[in-house]
Amino acid sequence: MASTSAETIETDGRLLRERVYEQLRYDILSCELMPGAEIREAELAVRFEVSKSPVRDALISLEREGLVITIPRQGYRVSPVSISDMLDMFHLRAALERANIERIIRNASDEQLQALNQFKSFHQDEWPDGFIGYNQKFHRLLAELGGNPRMRDQLIDLIDLMKRAVQISVNNMNHGKPEALVAEHREIIEAIQSRSIKTAQRLAEQHVLTAGKRVSNAVSRGMIVS
Repeated sequence: MASTSAETIETDGRLLRERVYEQLRYDILSCELMPGAEIREAELAVRFEVSKSPVRDALISLEREGLVITIPRQGYRVSPVSISDMLDMFHLRAALERANIERIIRNASDEQLQALNQFKSFHQDEWPDGFIGYNQKFHRLLAELGGNPRMRDQLIDLIDLMKRAVQISVNNMNHGKPEALVAEHREIIEAIQSRSIKTAQRLAEQHVLTAGKRVSNAVSRGMIVS
């Protein structure tokens, strides 16, 4: 009985840590917690209705991922987005997208390509996670359709890591309205469905690199560091 009770406590503690960690990670990557924002253990403990221990464990895990930094005698802050690091990721992703697009066009079936139709338009009420959720699912599907597991995993890792940069990019265009980006997605999809390799590659690369330029422009707003 004592052993079962101890295991239950351990499991509950692990679930609490995971819940706090997952929510904080989501808040940071979606820019609900903006780069540079202060994070206070006591406030988070109240928010999640837990002790400071699972909060501290979650913050330590986020610090290992580079999403949180410790400020001596002050606590924690959300890590600023490094422009040099982000631009490196944008360029790597552009190269991977080109290679992945070719694989999609050469290997995916017509039926698989029709699955992209859902991303030709964006309606806020259809996407609980908003444009960022829609955008993430679109690029994840492209990664899946390429049919190369290693390339897929690298692209998905980049997509997740770049979620903050995408949010910043969207915020820095036309008051956060994503119509232009949806139009870019539609052009990419139509080029893929017509199996025009060079056109689709050019559009996909341009789509990624243009987003990188918008993030660069955010430097002046103090949201990222060089």
